[in-house]
Amino acid sequence: MLIDQEHAGIIMRAKTHPRQLGIPLSRWGRNLIACCPFHSPEETSLFFYDALGYWRYRCLQCGSEGDLVEFVMRSRFNGLEEPAARAEAVDFLGTLEPEHENKQDEHPWIKEIGGEKSKVLESFVRYCHWAACKSPSSADFLAARGWSIGQAQLYGLGYYSGDPEPFVSYCMLSGIERHEISFYLDNLEAYHEPRITIPARNSKGLIHSVYGRVLDDSDSPHRYISYASGPCDIPFNIQSDISKPLIVEGFFDALTADLAGIPGVVSTMYQELSLSHLYKLKAGGAEEVCVILRREQDRREQEFRIQKYLKMAESLGLRFKSIILPKGETVDQVIRKNSADELISLVKGTEEDTVHTHRRSMLLQDIKENFDTAMGCPPDVSVGYTLNTFPKLTREIDGIQSGCFYVSSKPFGLKTTLLSSLALDLVQSNPKLKLVYIALETPRRQIFDRFVAMLIGESVLTVRKQSEDESVNQKILEATRDLMGFVRSNRLEIWEDQPSFDNWELLSTLKEEVKEHSNLVVVIDGIDHLKVTDHTDLSDIHERRSAVILDLYKALDIPMFVGGELIDSEQGLVGPRAYLRDSDAIYWLESKGGNMFLTVDSKRLGNNQLYQGTLSIDPQSNRMQEAIEFG
Repeated sequence: MLIDQEHAGIIMRAKTHPRQLGIPLSRWGRNLIACCPFHSPEETSLFFYDALGYWRYRCLQCGSEGDLVEFVMRSRFNGLEEPAARAEAVDFLGTLEPEHENKQDEHPWIKEIGGEKSKVLESFVRYCHWAACKSPSSADFLAARGWSIGQAQLYGLGYYSGDPEPFVSYCMLSGIERHEISFYLDNLEAYHEPRITIPARNSKGLIHSVYGRVLDDSDSPHRYISYASGPCDIPFNIQSDISKPLIVEGFFDALTADLAGIPGVVSTMYQELSLSHLYKLKAGGAEEVCVILRREQDRREQEFRIQKYLKMAESLGLRFKSIILPKGETVDQVIRKNSADELISLVKGTEEDTVHTHRRSMLLQDIKENFDTAMGCPPDVSVGYTLNTFPKLTREIDGIQSGCFYVSSKPFGLKTTLLSSLALDLVQSNPKLKLVYIALETPRRQIFDRFVAMLIGESVLTVRKQSEDESVNQKILEATRDLMGFVRSNRLEIWEDQPSFDNWELLSTLKEEVKEHSNLVVVIDGIDHLKVTDHTDLSDIHERRSAVILDLYKALDIPMFVGGELIDSEQGLVGPRAYLRDSDAIYWLESKGGNMFLTVDSKRLGNNQLYQGTLSIDPQSNRMQEAIEFG
């Protein structure tokens, strides 16, 4: 039986509280803990929690659990028969005065949500709580995250199969009509895959929504959904009377921190922190907030966003702290790896933010991460992406790293052949890399033909029609499948110019790509054809286009190859001054006496000439690679 409605329901709804039991209690996150009287009076492993809408107890060591009636039965009237003990426990609790929690000067935001909606949502939480105990898949999901079913029950975590009918039948037995379910759980029938359910409460403990998370870690656009439409600006796990809440991003970040006993950890549920979030925290008693964020690829944009949060907090009179975690780490992982005390010490040791101290703290974090990253890379490992057909180049420049690289050649047409060869090598040599090839001066179909030709060592003309040699047709088929495989696995995209394709669209599109795929490399072939819509104050078109590339590079911080025209003279390479000035390195390919020579020059990296080598070119496919050196 999921709930003992007949005997315990009335007492539970009467706001019976563990503090009325007369036993020593301590606050632990949003729960209360005490010594367990059932197996070890010295061990504080007994949790009192109200995740199901009323107070229950559970010992995480011996497994004892039940509601407050059952606790009184076992602890005070253990020698009686169960019916008599239950009657005595109900009578005992009935003589206690319920706690009066309503405050006369309570802020209006603390009172929101309740009534029939809470009744329906609490029934859904209890049903999913029961289903989680019966579901091996939910137990496996929780175990993979370091949670047991017993711990999950403290927070009302449950399991929903996606089939609404069993829950509807359960509600009918509880006196809830089907139209009430459809009205308050309006998204229940919109998503039919199994999910872990996570109840969200306001600061008074009333459920305002129930979230669902898919059981795998796929990049589903609907990884998290809400089964009940409602306010989305109430911080998850919000509690009243918390003066220094910690604001994290994920559900399990907040839940793991609370399970570890850290008070007042709330989550924005992967949403942007808003003024409304802060307003509700202040209404619940907040005087200082600390925002703990996961490190993002775009560090500049993240820093600007934190400055916005700081201004919002100052407008509400809240003191503010911010912490950026090391790359790839979450609050959940930090607590499990280093303990709650480590996170608490980090928060206490973080200086309160002003505009000046924020810049200083971000700088200190970046310096430390820069050192940790450098020391984490062994001497024999390339920092950047490898090029299997350019081994010496990979060795000399330590792989293809983040930077803006200008590529040109003499004769000029060879720069596209070099860019294509480098692009194909990067995709083939680095399984986790994604490459976006932007062809601004070449139709996309020609790029397809060029890549297929390079894969099989035949000419572009050969791959454009059926061959009399069936073995060649088979090679074209296999290379085409390889090319389609790169695209299907989201490792290669080839874009061509469009009427609306300008730098603003390019920046926003690539920002989304970096969010989904951090190992991104961009090749822009034909920079002279990039449409420019900003920097109108610069009269020189090359200055404006170079400014666009710099904006892209600063916002994305990824390797970017840009193909354009330079001229070789007795004084060296000449051409658009902005490109030469702004590039991290210049790749110059020159054909002399039937041989091709590639040099990589950089004035930014402390050595004018980083690399010089001879390349060979396949006479059929025109694919380039380093010439084999003998002796």
